[in-house]
Amino acid sequence: MNSKTVVNWLCLSPFIGLLTGVFVLDEYFTDGTGVGKIVFFYGMMALVPLAASLSYWANRRSLKYSMTDWLVPLFAALGLVITYLSHPMWNTKMVTLLLLVVLYFSLRIVLVQHEMNRHILLLCVVVTGFVESLWGLLQLYGYTPSQHVLFRVTGSFFNPGPYAGYLAAVLPMAVFYSLQGGKTIYGRQGIALVTLFGIALVLPATMSRAAWIAGGTGMLVVGICYLFTCGNLSVRYYLSLRNRKGIMVWLAAALLAGISVTGLYHLKKDSADGRALIWKVSMDLIEKQWPLGSGLGYFSGSYGDAQQDYFASGRGTVGEAWLAGEPQYAFNELIQVAVELGLLPLAILLVIVIYACITGIRRGKLAEAGSLVALLVFSSLSYPFSLMPFLVVMVLLIAACVSVRYRFTDVHDFGYKYLFNYKIRRRWNNVWIISLLLMGGVMTACCLYSRYPVYEAHKKWGRARPLYRANAYEKVVESYQDLLPCLGDQVYYLFEYGQALSKIERYEESNRVIGLATRVSADPMLLIILGKNRMGAGDYKYAQTYFERAAQRVPNRLYPYYLMAKAYREAGNLDKAEEVARQVVAKQVKVDSPATREMKAEMKAMINQLEQENAKIRTKEE
Repeated sequence: MNSKTVVNWLCLSPFIGLLTGVFVLDEYFTDGTGVGKIVFFYGMMALVPLAASLSYWANRRSLKYSMTDWLVPLFAALGLVITYLSHPMWNTKMVTLLLLVVLYFSLRIVLVQHEMNRHILLLCVVVTGFVESLWGLLQLYGYTPSQHVLFRVTGSFFNPGPYAGYLAAVLPMAVFYSLQGGKTIYGRQGIALVTLFGIALVLPATMSRAAWIAGGTGMLVVGICYLFTCGNLSVRYYLSLRNRKGIMVWLAAALLAGISVTGLYHLKKDSADGRALIWKVSMDLIEKQWPLGSGLGYFSGSYGDAQQDYFASGRGTVGEAWLAGEPQYAFNELIQVAVELGLLPLAILLVIVIYACITGIRRGKLAEAGSLVALLVFSSLSYPFSLMPFLVVMVLLIAACVSVRYRFTDVHDFGYKYLFNYKIRRRWNNVWIISLLLMGGVMTACCLYSRYPVYEAHKKWGRARPLYRANAYEKVVESYQDLLPCLGDQVYYLFEYGQALSKIERYEESNRVIGLATRVSADPMLLIILGKNRMGAGDYKYAQTYFERAAQRVPNRLYPYYLMAKAYREAGNLDKAEEVARQVVAKQVKVDSPATREMKAEMKAMINQLEQENAKIRTKEE
């Protein structure tokens, strides 16, 4: 192994490290505050611009620019401007978006420096898929613990949904390398076959319909493109739409796909209908906010208000009221981008991904194109762009699809050379690459410098959380109050801090903190805390408004109606209190528990007491 090869591997190590970040549990690094993967991403990104610079210095290979090189920074700029106009503060998603732009251009430069760089990084993705599939199998058979108490198979993720989605994104890549046969190097086919076998074993156990559809679509793209390019003439004949037999094959495939999708819908019908409700309300929100959006990271808060308005207007059906919840995500990344940023950034993102897929297929990069298609399909049914491993893989796939070395030649046109000859064009290409590396290094340094206090705040929050669980609210407020400037976009921190302030009767401060939380979360409990604070301050009429909003936001919950009845009684509106109390007693609950039975019993007692009081009043009047 010569020195140039050693330098090349050294330069690839930060990028390989970024891909292995999928194995980092969210509870690492910050004492259980759930940002382990993000912290690891920040740490590895500190090395990425340096590695890209070293790789370019060692090889000096030029880069052929692509349309995506203009669209990626344009999308990021629009996203940052729209978010900052709505909420003038820097949150985690904004910083992550900037660093992903740096990662994209760093990958664009590194991938063309050596022909093996692309294959090495893609093989690393396949290896992560193998490790995740093995991890899931060990969880399935009880050898290792799951990351969620309700699910047996989660891999390194907190939920089987994103775990299955990651496997589905790796699946087309494993299929392509398994098909390559004798063309493979470094044992790539063997690794791909083992990965394919592991994913095939564990993916059905996740029960993720979105991942099944995404993985199947990605494999179909790889298979069809591979057969058209490498298959024999008879295979191409049966896949061609220019003859009757080819048309029949595609019609049969479409019929089979329709039957499969129908079956998958009925497999978990309530879940599918719940997502349909989220999409329906989100469409109303997009129309209301046009042409801009609510800002990166603010989907849930704006969605909560939109769902509340939807049910308050009377448009919601009984079935929709039963399925309503407080989603953090839109379960469709395209819709979520439209809600958060508007339709123009959504159009730019679609052009980036579609252009990368088409370019990858044209250049024979079927592994990248198939996985990118699978990721796009999964993103239309789930929330992968909210998780760091998916973002890293997506940036790698886009960069790999469009990256190609620029080969300079002296071109003659009717005996005349172009104005810019070989040396000048090469010099300008070098200037652009060096400029990108310098800007990437400066942006990364600024982002990481601004995030270090946030990292320290997460650690302090993690150490103080046991105080909250122990109900030591005075000490919680003491520990939490200095963290607000750094953790103003963390809903669990805001909830705990606001609740602690409410418990020690600092109601105005609690309202201010919970008000920040309502911007990033649709949870009706935040409105309930605001209502309790108003009750604590003696403002029962205003408290009724918050309880009513919480009940409209998620109509299947019992607790808001229970508190509303008590607020009406305290305000002296006995008739309204009795009416709401009867609704509580008659209301069907999704999960029967001692708490719901206790609330219903208390409401029955209230009804009896109110009836007796009304009877006494009527007796006196007579």
